[in-house]
Amino acid sequence: MTGAQKGSAAVLVVLFMIVLLPVGWILLAFPAEPHYAVSGEPVGHAANVSGITVAQVSDTTWQFPGAMGGRTYVLEDGEGNTLVIQTQVFDTAESRDAAVVTFSAQAVGKGRPIGRIMVIGHQVIHIGPDPGEIFPRIAPRLRNMRIAG
Repeated sequence: MTGAQKGSAAVLVVLFMIVLLPVGWILLAFPAEPHYAVSGEPVGHAANVSGITVAQVSDTTWQFPGAMGGRTYVLEDGEGNTLVIQTQVFDTAESRDAAVVTFSAQAVGKGRPIGRIMVIGHQVIHIGPDPGEIFPRIAPRLRNMRIAG
């Protein structure tokens, strides 16, 4: 082996260790959420059970292939803090996963809105900025809905 071949082999090994191994471990540790129909409105139900007021609900459709429509919720707690949560239903697991990948690939301010996402069945839920800490109060109920599937 020449020096150039050894250098190329070393670069490939380092690339494998830095990129492919962590991605592989993530895929094994966190399998994709199965695509199943979610009945009712998980966000509205979780808010009501948690004592959070649903101040406003409106219909919305994201501009993604396979998006079938969803809701925008404005949640409010007793202290006047508000949180905006959007849900979107997708027709297939592939279209749902493509929307999640697209969201995750963007940088905040460069096409990606501030907030985080959660997947429950065929729904993608976008949780906006939460200065009043409303989401931690409804998150356990949403996670239970995910597990119950």
